[in-house]
Amino acid sequence: MKPRKIQSKKRYVIAFTIATLIFVLGFAFTNVITYLEFQRVSSLQGPTSYKIFQDKIQYTLFDKDICSTESYLQISQDLSHQGQIIGDVETKFGKDDESVLFRKKFYTLIQLEHLEFVKMINERCGKDINIIIFFYSNKEEDLTSSEKLGSVLGSIYERNKDKLVLYSIDLNLDSEIVTSLKEKYNISEESVVILNEEQRFTQINNIREVEKYIN
Repeated sequence: MKPRKIQSKKRYVIAFTIATLIFVLGFAFTNVITYLEFQRVSSLQGPTSYKIFQDKIQYTLFDKDICSTESYLQISQDLSHQGQIIGDVETKFGKDDESVLFRKKFYTLIQLEHLEFVKMINERCGKDINIIIFFYSNKEEDLTSSEKLGSVLGSIYERNKDKLVLYSIDLNLDSEIVTSLKEKYNISEESVVILNEEQRFTQINNIREVEKYIN
C-alpha cells in the first residue's frame, strides 16, 4: 500500500506542475498579444498624425486643393481605426495604465488636428461635414451613462458617416489640452455630446433627437 501512496503523490505533483505551466503559458501568450496590439497603436499613430500635419501644410503654405476628398477619407478611416484599437488596448491593459494614457493623450491631439482640418474643408469648400465631439468619463460611477451614449453615437455615425465625423475625448485625462477643451465647451465631470458646436446632449433616448440637427 505504501508504494501506491508515493505514486499517487507523484501524480498529484506532476498534474499540479502541468496545470501551473499551462496557466503561465496562457498568461504569457495573452500578454504578448496585448503588447503587440499596443505596438500596433504606436505604429499607426505616427504615420496618421504625420499625414494630417503634412496635408494641412500643403493646403496652408502651398495652396494644394483642400477640396479633394481622397486624402481626407483615408485619414478619417485611419483615425477611426486607431480609436477602435485604443479602446481594445485600454480594456486589456487597464484604463489607468501610464502607457495607455499617454497614447490616449497623443490620440486626442491627432483628433483635434483632424477637427481643425475638417473645419478648414467646411469653410473653404462649402462643405457641411457635421462634427460631433463626445466627452466621456471613465470614472466607475459614470461608465454606464458613457457607454450608453457611446453606443447610441456609434449607431448615429454608422447611419451618417458620409457626412459626419465623431471625436471621442476622455474628459478625465490629465492634459492641458483636455482642460482647455472642457473650459471652451463648459464641460464639468459628466459625459456630454456637442454637435456642430451648437447642440448639447447629456443623454440621448432616440437617435432622431440628434439626427434632426445633422445637415
